[in-house]
Amino acid sequence: MNRVFFALPLPGSVLPVLERAQHSVRATAERLTPRWTRPEQMHVTLKFVGDQPDDALPRFAELLRVAAARAEPFTATLARVDAFGGRRARVLVAELDTASPVLARLAAGLEAGSCELGVPGEARPFRVHVTLARFKHPGDARAVIAAADLEPVEVAFREACLLRSELPPTGSRYAVLDRCPLGRG
Repeated sequence: MNRVFFALPLPGSVLPVLERAQHSVRATAERLTPRWTRPEQMHVTLKFVGDQPDDALPRFAELLRVAAARAEPFTATLARVDAFGGRRARVLVAELDTASPVLARLAAGLEAGSCELGVPGEARPFRVHVTLARFKHPGDARAVIAAADLEPVEVAFREACLLRSELPPTGSRYAVLDRCPLGRG
C-alpha cells in the first residue's frame, strides 16, 4: 500500500522565510513539544488520498495530469501563522492568501476526482497552509501564534505533485510519484 496525497511544492526561495517563522516561536512552543517540519518536507497539501495499492497509482497520476492541465500558474502570499485544533491545537501552520480562483478550483477538482476513484470526501473546508510543526502535547497555542513572525512573501506555484508519504520512526519522508506543470492543457 502507498500512503499518497496531492500537493503543491514550494519554491526553495520561500523555505528560509518559513524557517525564520519556526525560529520565532521555538521558545514559546516548547511546552507543546513540537516536532518541527523540515524545510525539504514543506508543501501545500491539496488533497490527502490515503492508502492506495500500486495498481491504483496510475489513476491518481492521470487525475493529477488532468487537473493540473486545467489550472494555470498562480501566486499566493504567506499571510499568518495559526494552529489547527482550537484550544487543543495539534498543528502549527503558515496560512496563505490568494485572490486567484485557480487554487480553489484545483483543490476542488482533485477532491471530486478522488471521490470518483473511491476516496472518502473531506468533511473539513480546504485551508491553504504549510505545516510548520505538529505538537506532541496538544494545547492552547495562542501565545505561540502571537509570538510568530512571518514575512508576507509572495509564493509562485507552477506545478502540482502526487507524493507518497513514508512514516519511519525518524519522521515523514516524501517521494514524488508524479509532477505536472500547471496550465499545459
